[in-house]
Amino acid sequence: MPRYFFDTFDGTVIHDDEGRVLPDLTSARLEARHLLRDLLLDAAPGCDESRFRADIRDETGRVVVTATLVLAYASV
Repeated sequence: MPRYFFDTFDGTVIHDDEGRVLPDLTSARLEARHLLRDLLLDAAPGCDESRFRADIRDETGRVVVTATLVLAYASV
């Protein structure tokens, strides 16, 4: 099974040097969704806008997927 690496960006860059062995890219995408959710839940309260990103790299170091989550509040 392939190993995927998940670099996250939430104002701080965290490079994944360990990676995770997953069955396929679909599983890696699901893992990125979980990482983005966790970044959102850990975000500082009161932030008007938050941007979170997870880059998925394959074993060669090539970015194969970029997942982005943007949270924005608007007054109505």
